Amino acid sequence: MLASVISSGAILAMLQVLPAVAMPTISNMDASPIPGYGIEVLVWEVETTPGGPTVDVAGTVQNVYEELEKINPSFVSDFGLGDSDNSTSLAAPVASRGYSIESIHCDWGGDYATGQTILEGIKYLRGVPGQPKGGPGPGNCARVSCSYNSAIYWCNDSTYTKILDSFGSIAWAAESLVGSCGGGGLWYTLQVRGQIFMTDHWNVIIRKDKC
Repeated sequence: MLASVISSGAILAMLQVLPAVAMPTISNMDASPIPGYGIEVLVWEVETTPGGPTVDVAGTVQNVYEELEKINPSFVSDFGLGDSDNSTSLAAPVASRGYSIESIHCDWGGDYATGQTILEGIKYLRGVPGQPKGGPGPGNCARVSCSYNSAIYWCNDSTYTKILDSFGSIAWAAESLVGSCGGGGLWYTLQVRGQIFMTDHWNVIIRKDKC
């Protein structure tokens, strides 16, 4: 349901991503431990109506939409989220900003995630404006997308706070990982798990998780 309402232009004024902070929310308690990595949770400052009051929502991009739907059942129409297509790939523009792949490790990180669900999570991340901020690492991760027990993690391997150009950067890395580790076949039968490392010290993990 949520995939049909993602629109990068329409939500520009709606979402602002705050620095990741560690806090005991349902979202990060459900996140399964990753050996050698710590897990934080992202906090999003969200307008409930256009130009109206904001609330803080902790967790994944799916948590943001679920919470808004509870607070304002008409938020989809209020923000015009169903009006635009968001299918354009971000791989080319993200690559042109200088991100490059250091290595890809398939069949690592736990059980397999469902490829179809991961691709939907990638679509969510493409639509989110703002810049991801991850606390100092190495090995400091945040679960940025999780639905139907299939998760995308973004991890900072630098010793200082990492800020990326956009959530599209994470989407591009996750899509590259699916392309390399998905095993081929039809998109709706894909199973994937693995980790992709970037040369500027961040990585993305795809794995099965509780959500």
